[in-house]
Amino acid sequence: MTAKQVKKEENKKSKFKELRALGFIIVVLFPVLSIFAIGGYGLIIWLIQAFGGVVAH
Repeated sequence: MTAKQVKKEENKKSKFKELRALGFIIVVLFPVLSIFAIGGYGLIIWLIQAFGGVVAH
């Protein structure tokens, strides 16, 4: 194997790892973080209303 072939093979592996990481971020991480953010916001609103009463208009 020549040095160019080795370099090409490493680039392919690197691209595959990057695409796999991007897929994980898009498919798993962003949805989970958004669910936690929305749930946390709902919890904060619920706690404010539970202990502080409903805000008057």
